[in-house]
Amino acid sequence: MKKIILYLLAFLIAPLAAISQSGIDIRYDSDGASGPNPPSGPNIAGGVHSISLFPSSADLVGGIYEVHFNITNNTGADKQWQVVRKKINVPSTWVDQVCWPPLCYNTSGDVYTTPNSISYPAPIVVDGTNTTTEGLVTELKPRITPDQNNAGYALYRYYIRDVESGVNIDSVDVSIGFVLGVNQVKPATTFSVSPNPANEFTNVTLGYDDNATAKIVDALGNIVRTETIYTGSKSIDVSDLKNGVYFIMIESPGNKPQNRKLIVRH
Repeated sequence: MKKIILYLLAFLIAPLAAISQSGIDIRYDSDGASGPNPPSGPNIAGGVHSISLFPSSADLVGGIYEVHFNITNNTGADKQWQVVRKKINVPSTWVDQVCWPPLCYNTSGDVYTTPNSISYPAPIVVDGTNTTTEGLVTELKPRITPDQNNAGYALYRYYIRDVESGVNIDSVDVSIGFVLGVNQVKPATTFSVSPNPANEFTNVTLGYDDNATAKIVDALGNIVRTETIYTGSKSIDVSDLKNGVYFIMIESPGNKPQNRKLIVRH
């Protein structure tokens, strides 16, 4: 039985999106409509879109999973934006494209940035709208092709980059678990993290008596600590971590990976 690893941040960051102050509104478009009106779902800027796929999934068309995000500019001024795609945790046999007005681009490397050149200028998004100065809908559309011969997990991050400043000002993650059979992943187990916020230490307690691996990941997707949990509990030293938001991911054999937000505050 193959294990889907790091089913990261499934619905964890979504509550943070509601308080996003970047001026970027990112909404998942479930029907892929490309009209000028944004979808009515929540703003998931800074959050994550998660999905589980298998070879016969209706969401896989020709082996490609295509997800649509509608991007609105609420910064107070027209902005020229690029998209930066970063592989956080992606199998080497997966391939992807990034579609950003007006074209779709074949990506390369762990970090890929959509063009801004004379031939392919980055779009200018009109303030207060989800349309460009050319009248195109500002839709971010990742196209991801899993390796259908192997179960796997992938986490991609898509930053909206301001061309003028060169700063990545907000992002959305796409988390995909690909399974070869619908019974490969067991139901999720539970665990607790306390104290949280943590100062010197935090205690991770599993909801089952087993060994597991705990990984602490920072907001950029970097693994900053890896610990082994024996017989259900572990005290983890966080005294050297900077103040901020982290995520604790738990992996154990035969169980679906789980995660929790951890705040470090000294």
